[in-house]
Amino acid sequence: MRTSVELPRRAESARNALITYIHDNGLVTGDRLPAYARLRSEFGFGSQTIAAAVDSLCKLGVLEVRDKVGLFVADPNGGGQMTGRTIAVVVRPLAGSAYAATLASFIQKLLAEQSCRCLTFYQNTDTPAAETSGLADFPGLEQAVSEHRCDGLISLCPLAESEQRRLKKYGIPCCFIGDDDQETMPLSVVIDVKRFIDDAEAALHDAGCKKIVQLCTSEKQLTSRSSKLPALIGDSYHGGEMIAEKLLSLSADKRPDGIISDDDTVVSGLLAGMISRQLPNITYLPHIATIVHAELGEKYPSGRMILFQQNIEKYAAMAVELLLDSLRGGHPENKQLFYRFTPVTY
Repeated sequence: MRTSVELPRRAESARNALITYIHDNGLVTGDRLPAYARLRSEFGFGSQTIAAAVDSLCKLGVLEVRDKVGLFVADPNGGGQMTGRTIAVVVRPLAGSAYAATLASFIQKLLAEQSCRCLTFYQNTDTPAAETSGLADFPGLEQAVSEHRCDGLISLCPLAESEQRRLKKYGIPCCFIGDDDQETMPLSVVIDVKRFIDDAEAALHDAGCKKIVQLCTSEKQLTSRSSKLPALIGDSYHGGEMIAEKLLSLSADKRPDGIISDDDTVVSGLLAGMISRQLPNITYLPHIATIVHAELGEKYPSGRMILFQQNIEKYAAMAVELLLDSLRGGHPENKQLFYRFTPVTY
């Protein structure tokens, strides 16, 4: 099967506009497209941009140029079965989350490379990370689903079972991508946080730690985890600062010497709080096992870090392929893939 052709951003937008035009107008093999001048006027792109988009679609086998005759559809799905499919992506609010923004960006990029159209819906309510969401929490999503304006959906947050049934009623497969301490869905890419906690605990023991605690963002998240480690609850950067204040208020014999957290934002707040409150003499700084993102390159002001890496683009690609494979009919609607973190070695 042919693959997508790399293009400058405007030419890629023009290519997607042409694909949308073909599918929205129900054009089939042999149908003629409007003249170049009309395409330029209708889509608002220049001559070179339209020409580059047409050339790309000709290479994909979607279009063909007949000399002195015009531009014709060769195969509406010439770029593959997913050409022109519309995929909805639902995302929690991006404010303060470089991770969520990066993950959503990779999913959008990967869908574009498969010649899919992408509709992104952002949540307008502040739902805790461990809670499920409804379609109404994402403005415009309910209407898009009811009007069949999307063929599939990738969700970066768990949807309630009732909403999953609604999507199934409309014949829209949905792939969830998220942690295994959330409410995972039947079709999912599961980020294996529980395995990370076990591996992190073993690594901290190897470093000589005797009193190990885990950080959780909520009581519900703590309940969902199988780890029996004592826990401290705190969400966001500010929550990390508050945990630091609590630890520093303890007597030295009660302070943990090892901390596990899968949330880099909480860890950043924790370290900032610990260091700022102890300057100029830092006497307490525990070992911390946490996650770094291959794409974000976090740096921590401590030499006592035990790091595990995750590759956001890799599991974004897993989710895109899982959903598109479901649309192709390549597997049952119930399938989970697990993504596991890798220790960082220097």
